[in-house]
Amino acid sequence: MSEKTKDVVQPEAWYKALPRPIYASLTQLPSADPWFSVYQVKPDVFAIYEGRHFQEVISFLITGTKRALLLDTGMGIGNIKAVVDSLWCGPLTVVNTHSHFDHIGGNHLFPLTHILNHPSAVERMKHGLPHEAVADNLKGDSAVLPYPQDFDPDTYRIFPCSYETVEEGDSFDLGDKLFHVIATPGHSPDSLMLYEPTEKWLFTGDTFYPATLYAHLSSPDGLISSFEVYRRTLHRVADLCSDCTVFPSHNEPIRPGAVLVQAAQAFDHIASGALPDEVDETGLKKYNFHGFSVVTH
Repeated sequence: MSEKTKDVVQPEAWYKALPRPIYASLTQLPSADPWFSVYQVKPDVFAIYEGRHFQEVISFLITGTKRALLLDTGMGIGNIKAVVDSLWCGPLTVVNTHSHFDHIGGNHLFPLTHILNHPSAVERMKHGLPHEAVADNLKGDSAVLPYPQDFDPDTYRIFPCSYETVEEGDSFDLGDKLFHVIATPGHSPDSLMLYEPTEKWLFTGDTFYPATLYAHLSSPDGLISSFEVYRRTLHRVADLCSDCTVFPSHNEPIRPGAVLVQAAQAFDHIASGALPDEVDETGLKKYNFHGFSVVTH
């Protein structure tokens, strides 16, 4: 019997799980903007963490011998550029894992952003997202206040930005690291991962993170989730990268690559007809696994 609950996406009093234990094992650095917490995950990998919003989104700054790469720009509530500028002063490439609001909010602060070539993602780069499209993400106890002094939740929106599109197989050269683009649709059709074969690093975006994976999202602009596509993507990246170190974009910034196998198996379990653990008022279903969960229609 599935448990009835109000909302399977945003847990009530989500902030009671904080601080997440993994952060005690990482070096915390000063942050140029107090909305963000900055952690050194590897000598040249910095997690820029928005732990005061229930999304707990993580943008990554990866530094190389010739340039650095910023993967995602967060929610647009704080000034992520000020944080990046305090950590790196050389050439910078900005890449989005996908075009959901919490990964593109700071794009407009940078000269150029790279996004997977998908028509709806391109439209979001061109036009941003209006207040009505993002306002619900600030409702209730979604954020641990206060907001930054110059942030107005009543006018919050995502601004347009300059962009270039990328395709699977493209790469970003940092000098001592070469990151390859892997298209990973499922959570969103414009999702990508970045894979560095020498270090055996995989930055997974929202395709995997140790929290609730969204396989249920709808959007009038076509950026919708597909459970079966998501399932195939997880099997593909599990086959390719289960021996990698994984850097997820929410909640915790580092995990072993074996979690990709566990996630693929979880989607198989759901596809087999297993009953959900929870069902909410809108009919969404939540399946709980060790260290993560999956929400579907």
